[in-house]
Amino acid sequence: MTKRKTKSHGSTTSSPNSRIYREVIREIRRGRSFLVTTHANPDGDALGSALALATGLVKLKKKVKVYNQDPVPHSLRFLPNSNWVSNHLGAGERYDVAFIVDCADLDRVSESFVKHPGIAKRIVLDHHLRSGRAGDINLVEVKAASSGVVVYNVLKKIPVPITKEIATNVYCTLVTDTGSFRYSNTDATVHQLARDLLKIGVDPWTVSKNIYESFPVERLKLLGKVLNTLQISPDGRIASMVLTKEMLKETGASEDLAEDFINFPRSIDSVEVAVQFREIEDGYKMSFRSKDVVDVAELASRFGGGGHERAAGCKMKGSLPEIKEKILGAVQEALQAEFKD
Repeated sequence: MTKRKTKSHGSTTSSPNSRIYREVIREIRRGRSFLVTTHANPDGDALGSALALATGLVKLKKKVKVYNQDPVPHSLRFLPNSNWVSNHLGAGERYDVAFIVDCADLDRVSESFVKHPGIAKRIVLDHHLRSGRAGDINLVEVKAASSGVVVYNVLKKIPVPITKEIATNVYCTLVTDTGSFRYSNTDATVHQLARDLLKIGVDPWTVSKNIYESFPVERLKLLGKVLNTLQISPDGRIASMVLTKEMLKETGASEDLAEDFINFPRSIDSVEVAVQFREIEDGYKMSFRSKDVVDVAELASRFGGGGHERAAGCKMKGSLPEIKEKILGAVQEALQAEFKD
């Protein structure tokens, strides 16, 4: 069996694009009112980035609103200023700039945001390899370990003093998007930034405890039902699970409690790609994870999704059997392209 060489991720942050940074900072300095938002069902990078940026803007005496169509996940309520997040966007509100962090696809934010008439300019701060260009200004650092790193870079360049509140939110983005410094996007620059944030006063145990060890019992009940759907391909390289609305109803769990369930099937020693199928309103949302060789961002992009090389997702309409056939068939093809017997 021959195996393709694994791609290198390079350093955590790319060489700064000076022109785009200057444009972003110019808009921050001249603007008075700002909206900060991110994708629906926000994870640690999305919410940590949004709150770090919002806190920095408030330090600059700006008027700021943080918006998300979904509630703050249970595990992220500890983040400084998480109570700022509003689930309502009024039609009469006016903003000089709307920042979209950790996301560049407007349909992943909300219909209310897309159709809002009171936004003068949109700025994207992101780090995804296949990030869209939904902003009037798009600052995308594909080598950054998290979108929080991009936000941190912007705040440092303004400059805004990095307070403990900002540092804790940025540290959360590092912890979640590097898998607690385990994933392949972890390098010396990541650890250096983490060191700098800890010196400011971040308590790593408080962050880790809340993210990973402070769940309600409903999460474990839900996990049991989801793991019961585990299926492994005959060659052992693909693992899949299913999360249905009925499971949520039976356990009394909210959708955010299923965050990171996908890592359980990926942890199987023979598995290269794991897929979770989560039932949504008119179909299923797929979460992909890979270990070493399959670019799941490219895989997800075939179905209108995107993400990172090792973590991505997409949505499809239809029945579960139809969707599983298409998705798992595409995963198998990707594996065959990477492994030659």
